[in-house]
Amino acid sequence: MDYNKLPDLLHRAEEAEWVHKVNMARVDGRLCDWATSLHPEKLPCRLDGGFLNGSYNLVQKLIFDDGKVWFLCLPRASSISPEHADEKMAMEVEALHLVRKETLIPVPKVFAWGLAQENPLGLGPFIFMDFIDGVCLNTIFGGNYSRLLKEDISDTDIEFIYKQMAQFMLQLFKINFNEIGNLPTRRTKYVPHRRPLTWKAHEILRVGGVNTFDDNEESFCTTQKYFQYVNGQDWQQLRFQPNSIAGARSARTRYASLKILESLIPELTHMAYDKGPFKLICDDFGPANVIVRSKDDLTIIGVVDLEWVMQGQLSCLAQLLGGFF
Repeated sequence: MDYNKLPDLLHRAEEAEWVHKVNMARVDGRLCDWATSLHPEKLPCRLDGGFLNGSYNLVQKLIFDDGKVWFLCLPRASSISPEHADEKMAMEVEALHLVRKETLIPVPKVFAWGLAQENPLGLGPFIFMDFIDGVCLNTIFGGNYSRLLKEDISDTDIEFIYKQMAQFMLQLFKINFNEIGNLPTRRTKYVPHRRPLTWKAHEILRVGGVNTFDDNEESFCTTQKYFQYVNGQDWQQLRFQPNSIAGARSARTRYASLKILESLIPELTHMAYDKGPFKLICDDFGPANVIVRSKDDLTIIGVVDLEWVMQGQLSCLAQLLGGFF
């Protein structure tokens, strides 16, 4: 559906004010002082380059006097709803710790993290993590910030990356959960809602202005029940977003589409796996999440930005590698 321009204008205004606060903290040294206060040995540090804008995060590289490099990650004010920012960052921290503990996938180490109320600069929740020095695969396979792959990628390069990603998927496949929902918070001790914080529902809120999160909803013990919940979010967007339709014809078309999708839920569910086991799912995973050694050496040395993570249905993990390419 079309995005709602009114919330978008509000988010842009919020981001402008927030970016000004970030810049002031960079210029007057408060950002470096903050990082030093979190370092185990309280070493001084300096900024390395300007901050970088991702789709959902702003990141800043910092170098300490001993040469150690940290990466600061802050959720962007225009992209992440403040009421869900803590939850998003806590889930990413949990995912990073879980993957480091249970697999050999090279994800960053978290040095420090905190909720919005714990950020002394008032810039929202944060993560200080290891910096992985390499090249983003998306700049090699995609380029120009496109999510589409280039047409001239050699079969040899595709196969080399595919084999590495397949190994990662096999390791993730061994991690099991009993329900669909947010990750357990054994590391962060954060108390989240049991329903998952998904990219889809958050986008409906941010660009559609409709809150489809049912914060009273329990986690989901079956895939069918979860699919019905997701379909219900689409219905809410259709009903409550002011510009969800352009007229009677589009209303009938979108109504019919959702009814058809609703009727197909049983057929979209493999009954052998309806009740699990459920897997670790990253909603927004692609080449931009992968760091390789160089343009000439496509060895994967980092998997980053594990945001929009959840305990999800098996089919999503199984389809991840195909969707990656």
